Amino acid sequence: MKKTILLVLVMGLALTSACSNKKSNKEKYDEAINQVIIWENKNLQANGTYRSNDILERKDTGIMVYKKGKFIELLYKTPSNKEIESLYERSKDGIYKKYSNMNLKTIDKDLKESSYTENIGNK
Repeated sequence: MKKTILLVLVMGLALTSACSNKKSNKEKYDEAINQVIIWENKNLQANGTYRSNDILERKDTGIMVYKKGKFIELLYKTPSNKEIESLYERSKDGIYKKYSNMNLKTIDKDLKESSYTENIGNK
């Protein structure tokens, strides 16, 4: 009986800790994710994928943060239903820029495990 009660308390504590950690990670990467979505919207409008009144919204975008914020990947569909994956890298001055190196093998080890995910698997 005592073991059961102890087990329930430990499980409750573990779940509470996991939930608060997720919230703190969201807050931790919130500004960076917003910055990347703004850049992505500018790119989409500049290359004609989106019209000036179209906008990529965070709630419609799969977001994966890697290497404690060094890389942010966006996954979404355009209005024409084309699936897009965009990868951004944080520069030394803290600004995110679209990752231009097409050879992903050079950063493959950095993209093995995510630090934070949002809207992945919800659709």
